[in-house]
Amino acid sequence: MMLFEMILLGLLLVAAVAVCTMRRLVASVIVYASYSIVMSMVWILLAAPDLSITEAAVSTGITGILLFIVLKRINAIRREHNELEGIKLPPPPKTGRASPFRHFYNAVSVTACLGFTGVLLYTASALPPFGDPSNPTNNEVPRKFIEDGIQDTGAINVVASMLFDYRAFDTLGEACVLIAAVCAVLILLRTDGGFGLPTFHAFVRETEEPRQDIILKNMSFLLVGMILVFGSYVVMNGHLTPGGGFSGGAILGASLILFVSTSGTSQAYKFMNYKVCSRVMSISLLFYIAAKGYSFFFGANQMQTNIPLGTPGELFSAGLIMPLNIAVGLIVACSMYLIYILFSKGVVK
Repeated sequence: MMLFEMILLGLLLVAAVAVCTMRRLVASVIVYASYSIVMSMVWILLAAPDLSITEAAVSTGITGILLFIVLKRINAIRREHNELEGIKLPPPPKTGRASPFRHFYNAVSVTACLGFTGVLLYTASALPPFGDPSNPTNNEVPRKFIEDGIQDTGAINVVASMLFDYRAFDTLGEACVLIAAVCAVLILLRTDGGFGLPTFHAFVRETEEPRQDIILKNMSFLLVGMILVFGSYVVMNGHLTPGGGFSGGAILGASLILFVSTSGTSQAYKFMNYKVCSRVMSISLLFYIAAKGYSFFFGANQMQTNIPLGTPGELFSAGLIMPLNIAVGLIVACSMYLIYILFSKGVVK
């Protein structure tokens, strides 16, 4: 097992260096997706299946798709294909005189990155060995989560009890960051006709029109239904099994993106447009704030919340953890869907 872990770490290092050094953008995106696949395997070996599911859904799937869409929008794929075929292209227009401090900036950036990397490596070398029973006995907080998690929260999944009960305030901040990121993108891309990027008419027509391949449409429709069911299962069972709002929300967002890719944005807008997404995200965040605000207030004043924990192991148990998982899952799914629409179609209505 140790040899296999070393091989995975070596692949991660090679992929990270290759992404930064490869000249072909398409190849760099493919290597980046490969890096994420290896990283998801590493999370499994570290007994973190929740992170592995999120890594596979977000980094490998959604981020790779968005990067390919960006390359297509800027004609990078066609340009690289013409270069491989030996077709001469006009030189890029000159953007002006280079700054005299460009080399200084590059040297400072490289030095800062190397220094930060050295600090991280030094800190990692000072950590105790992973899983060693002779490690310093100063882990009262993890021991509290593991030993008393079921009694305090009613959740079988210890990760869910930490994210949505012990450290629910941190999770609230993460949900706010997601919505703030979407709002920042929409503000930057605001136009007179809505939100979007300038794009080519052919690309708009391609994303708006449904695909004519009957086999592709029927199979994708079947897969979208299966993925929606699986994503709902991951969200609603996050307090019982590995998963939860972040992982399940990424899966739900992937199903919506698959539907848009095969059926076109005009079909997707019939049930999921900007207004629906914004309302779902706002209601979900307000519910999270109200639910955990209630718990925070009563807990800070040494009062009982009177929220039943139920029977550990059953679906309707663990107090507010399952509703909070649903709220976070909806926020993640809608955020991914809106960002994909902005990058692919260019306009959000």
